[in-house]
Amino acid sequence: MGLAELKKHHGDLICPRCSSSVQVDESGVRCTSTACPYSKEPFPIIAGAPALFDFEHSIVSVEQLVATSGSSQIPREQPSSRFRRRLGTFLHPPNYQAERNIPRMLDLLRQDAGPSTRPVVLVIGGGAVGKGLDDLYAAEDVDTLAFDIYWSPVTQFIADGHRIPLADESVDGVLIQAVLEHVLEPQVVVEQIHRVLRPDGLVYADTPFLQQVHDGPYDFTRFTDSGHRYLFRDFERIDSGTVAGAGTQLAWSIDYFFRALFRSQMAGLGARLVFSWLAHLDRYLDPRYSIDGASSVYFLGRKSPSRLSPQDIIGYYQGAQR
Repeated sequence: MGLAELKKHHGDLICPRCSSSVQVDESGVRCTSTACPYSKEPFPIIAGAPALFDFEHSIVSVEQLVATSGSSQIPREQPSSRFRRRLGTFLHPPNYQAERNIPRMLDLLRQDAGPSTRPVVLVIGGGAVGKGLDDLYAAEDVDTLAFDIYWSPVTQFIADGHRIPLADESVDGVLIQAVLEHVLEPQVVVEQIHRVLRPDGLVYADTPFLQQVHDGPYDFTRFTDSGHRYLFRDFERIDSGTVAGAGTQLAWSIDYFFRALFRSQMAGLGARLVFSWLAHLDRYLDPRYSIDGASSVYFLGRKSPSRLSPQDIIGYYQGAQR
């Protein structure tokens, strides 16, 4: 999306530093508050997209973005051959929960919006199209806005989830898939999600629980199912549970055990290939037991004026240890 297209969302964009409105023109994007440093120096344009960061409070630096033309710091090449794509699918089964819940989310958004309004869905960490999201990107009656801390052909702007550069109550839905483990302050990001959602807006999140470090220095935290639910305590629960269960978790552990034993990522990949069948057993495991040993969990919820209490989260527990 170039600056001309971005002007369609001009009224929704805000400065990530001071939350003032921004001015969009051919010279770039700058804050309208004269007290803000970003009013004097416009936000950089990277690969035709504005980089809307408060760089002083982000892990991303302007020098890094300019020097790399906004490229991801982690290699993210897509498999080029049919064999490698099939191998990837075998090693990592489809995200059945996303395939089930994204259509549910879209149907609810359409019902809430009515026939004359196009819902807007914000994808946080949308540098790559995640697994199970085909229905969202194929929906012709939904506007999808995606951003990440790096540029890609499917992002409309570059930004940090800790300071989303969108106005209060400006989107109808938020999707955040396999992202919250990669942010320094997950609670701050979820508060930002709550802020940008309109009343009764929807959020879908899936996040690792028992999963080894990936993306190296950009991996920070994990959540149990109950911890994930409490993270979204300002949302009414529609559904939640396991994305990838104990079988996937065991396959990950075997992979990383062999990496450590033989000091080789290739050894881990070979072991993962041999034991990849474990992940395909997730669909047959008892969900109460599997959620206590899950590789990742999900939450689908609606923005709520009330908050889940500490007492309520104890009653929420969905595992087998009662």
